[in-house]
This record gives sequence, structure tokens and C-alpha cells, in this order.
Amino acid sequence: MPENNNNTEDWVQNQIDSNLKRIYRQPSEGKLPDRMAQLLDQLREKEAARS
Repeated sequence: MPENNNNTEDWVQNQIDSNLKRIYRQPSEGKLPDRMAQLLDQLREKEAARS
């Protein structure tokens, strides 16, 4: 895991994204359900506003 706090946050976010995509991957499409993608976008926007 990266040592820098910003890099750590980026690493964690990437891990969460990857794991959610892996869990919710649809066999033929390989994408998150629309609602899950919307929730992730909202989370990213709130995190960006805090920075």
C-alpha cells in the first residue's frame, strides 16, 4: 500500500472500484449496474468537495 495519504486514498478508491466491478460484473457486459455506478459517482463528488 502506498505511504502518501493522497496516494493511499487513491489506492483504496481504486480497490473499492475494482472489487465492486468484480462482484457486480454482468457476464456479457462487464459493467456495474446503473444504480451502483450512480452511487459511486455521488461518493466521488462528495469526496472531491471535501478536498
